[in-house]
Amino acid sequence: MSSARRRWGAIALALSALAACSPSNPVLGDWEVDPQETSSGALLAVEATQLEHLSFAGDGAVAGETEIPGSYVVEEGLVRFVREDGRGEHRVELLPEDRIRVELPIGVVAVYRRAGS
Repeated sequence: MSSARRRWGAIALALSALAACSPSNPVLGDWEVDPQETSSGALLAVEATQLEHLSFAGDGAVAGETEIPGSYVVEEGLVRFVREDGRGEHRVELLPEDRIRVELPIGVVAVYRRAGS
């Protein structure tokens, strides 16, 4: 591997680590589905796939008992969770009152509120 390629790899790794640890990532933490703000069809799908609770950490996400390694791209009003396994990304839209709208891998969109809110 060339030294330039190693250097770019080290830079990319450092930037990824900084982005993942960034306190400016507003979705980090635990979330629970908001049944009042999620359509009934999406709510049934979320319950059937045990996605009622999501947890976002610096190095990935946890949905039910499934851990998904990945990184985050924080944009204004939006966070994209990019899966490490190459299976795409998930958009997380920031909403008022400590809520988020998540495009789930099961093909539905659900609204979540911060757990314990």
